[in-house]
Amino acid sequence: MIDAALDRAAAGGRITPEEALAIYERASLEDLSAAADAVATRRTGDLITYNVNAHLNPTNICVVGCGFCAFAVWTEKDERAYAYSVDQLVERAIELADLGITELHIVGGMTKEYGLEYYEDLFTELKAALPHVSLTALTAVEVDFVAKMAKVSHREALDRLRAAGHDTMPGGGAEVFSPRVRKIIADRKVPAETWLEVHRHAHASGLRTNATLLFGHFETPEEQIDHMRQLRELQDETGGFQAFIPLPFLPGNTDFSYLPGPSREEKLRTIGVARLFLDSFDHIKGHWVMLGEDVTSEALRFGLDDLSGTLTEERIAHATTVQTPLGLSQARMRDLITAGGKTPAERNTLYKPVQRDPVAA
Repeated sequence: MIDAALDRAAAGGRITPEEALAIYERASLEDLSAAADAVATRRTGDLITYNVNAHLNPTNICVVGCGFCAFAVWTEKDERAYAYSVDQLVERAIELADLGITELHIVGGMTKEYGLEYYEDLFTELKAALPHVSLTALTAVEVDFVAKMAKVSHREALDRLRAAGHDTMPGGGAEVFSPRVRKIIADRKVPAETWLEVHRHAHASGLRTNATLLFGHFETPEEQIDHMRQLRELQDETGGFQAFIPLPFLPGNTDFSYLPGPSREEKLRTIGVARLFLDSFDHIKGHWVMLGEDVTSEALRFGLDDLSGTLTEERIAHATTVQTPLGLSQARMRDLITAGGKTPAERNTLYKPVQRDPVAA
């Protein structure tokens, strides 16, 4: 069963959830790597893409309070709390633009002061100042939050955000779709059905999005595969996802700091199985800041064909005890890819090639 499923997936065929689980649990790493690398190579050759981006996090004050999160605080009275105005964020974005970024990644805490009108103003001002920079902003959970605050539907909220300059949605907030696991790690967060509904509406409106899986905590391999199954079914329906991003859980400074986090092998198995199972996804993206640079390079042979970007001023993962840099230069990013035996290529948010003057880059 395992060999047949690996061969079928490597040749471009579809495998079942049961076959994906068997591969995860029993296939050798060598065989998994060979099959996943064959899929990625057939799609993109030896190219590994990345973009030059920066993070803006408007606030870390959040009323949701997920146990796995080391980034958010409950109240502005917390000494770690911060909250930026539209003008402050636009000023910082203009400074970041001097680094040659093509994308701003904008997510943050959820609180009533940061509602739909705030983000409409922010996106409008950012696009006026930096029309060439794409805005990858607001997870499905944030869209649901601002829609409820404004008493409008998800579709109306998305339409208003798009009119203000919203370009694509990140995949955060998915965590693990299993109700059992969500009750443990994020009992105040909206259920999987809401996350999927928001992305369905986004795809219907022409907004491309990403999808994530947070793994290596309380979930089982079966729950990982079921999470991917639900994503694959939505992708079959809409075709709106650009990339799947497996995110290893970082336990430092969270309510679950006693957990070890996923091992190297668990990271590689999850990435490899994702590439085999998610046949309707064009890209499997590696979030190097959470994977670690060594595992990221190794994972380029397990189906990763895209990296999460230079990530200037990434704060969310770094609120844990992760030791990766706050960002990578283009040179270091390219070295990371070359070390994995692949060829680096810069892309924009919609996966079109970016050509730069070598000195400017």
